[in-house]
Amino acid sequence: MQTSLLWLCGADAAGKSTVGWEIYSRLTGSGRAAAYVDIDYLGFCTPQPGGDPTWLVERNLAAMWATFAEAGARCLVAAGVVVTREQWRRYAAAIPDARAVLCRLRVTPQEQAERITRRGVLEAGDGEANDDLLAGLRAYAERSARFAVKLEAEDFADFAVDTDGVPIKAVADRVQAGIIASGWDLLVT
Repeated sequence: MQTSLLWLCGADAAGKSTVGWEIYSRLTGSGRAAAYVDIDYLGFCTPQPGGDPTWLVERNLAAMWATFAEAGARCLVAAGVVVTREQWRRYAAAIPDARAVLCRLRVTPQEQAERITRRGVLEAGDGEANDDLLAGLRAYAERSARFAVKLEAEDFADFAVDTDGVPIKAVADRVQAGIIASGWDLLVT
C-alpha cells in the first residue's frame, strides 16, 4: 500500500512544526489515518558518532513509521530541517512505498529573528529577557538567517511557501494548494 509523505522543511522559526501539526490535525479531523513526527527529536544523541545525525534520523524515522503503519496510519506529516538533496532522498526512502512531497517554508530574516527572540524569552520562563539571553538569541537568529540563505540557494524542495505575517491556517491552506499545483494528490483533505 502506498504511503503519502508530506515533509515541511525550512530554517529555524519558519513554522515547520506548527504548520505540520495544523495539517496533521486537518487530516485526522477529516477521518484520514495519519501520523505526525517532529524530526528534530529523532536525531538528538550524545555522543553523535561522525557528527552527522542523518543516519540516526533515517533509522529512527523508519522504525517510527513501521509502528505508525502497524497502527493503521497511511500518511505521514513530518516537520524538520533537510540540508541536502541526498539527505532528503535518504529520509524519503526510510518510508517504504512513499509518495513524498517536500515543502520548504520561508521566513524573512527580520521575522525569523522576532520569532526566535519571542520563543527564547517565553522559554526562559519569567517572561523577561536579560542582556545575555538577548545577545544569545540575536546570535542564534543571525546563524539561522545565514542557514536560510543557504537553503534558498540550494533549493531542491518541490515547492516553497512564505510564512511572514500569514496566520498558521492560511499557511496550511497554501501548503495544500502547493501540493495540488505540484501535481500531487496526496494529503489534501
